[in-house]
Amino acid sequence: MEEEQEILLKGRLNGSQRVKMARLLDMLYTPQELAAEVGFSQRQVYRVYMHLGLPHERDSQRHLWINGKQFREWYETTFPRMSLSADEGFCLTCKKPVKLNNPTQEKRGALSYWVFNCSKCGRKLARIISKDKRQA
Repeated sequence: MEEEQEILLKGRLNGSQRVKMARLLDMLYTPQELAAEVGFSQRQVYRVYMHLGLPHERDSQRHLWINGKQFREWYETTFPRMSLSADEGFCLTCKKPVKLNNPTQEKRGALSYWVFNCSKCGRKLARIISKDKRQA
C-alpha cells in the first residue's frame, strides 16, 4: 500500500516569496526583518513556523534571532515541493493528489484541459494539458 505523507498548507509561500527566500544570507534576522525580506507577516513566524520547529536563537534579553540560511533549509524540508504524475490532479477539498478517473477533454480558446471528479469527495477538478501560444 502506498504511504501517504501529510501535506502542510498553512505557512506555504507562493512563487515570488520562494524566489525572495533564495536571497537570504547566512546571517541573523529578527522575525520582522525576515518577514519583510521574504514578503509575509511577522505574525506567521510566531503562529506557524515556531510551532513547526523553526531553528532559532534567543539572546540574553530573550530577543528572537533566525539564521537566513538555516530558515531556507528548514523551509525546504518542512514544505517540500509537490510533484504530480501525469495521471494525477490535486483536490483542493481533500488537500491530496488524486488519480484521474474518466477525464473528459475540453478546450477553451487556446487552453486544453481535462475535467474529472475527485474519487474521495466528488469535487469537480481540472488539469491543464496544454496551452497553445499564438504568435502575433
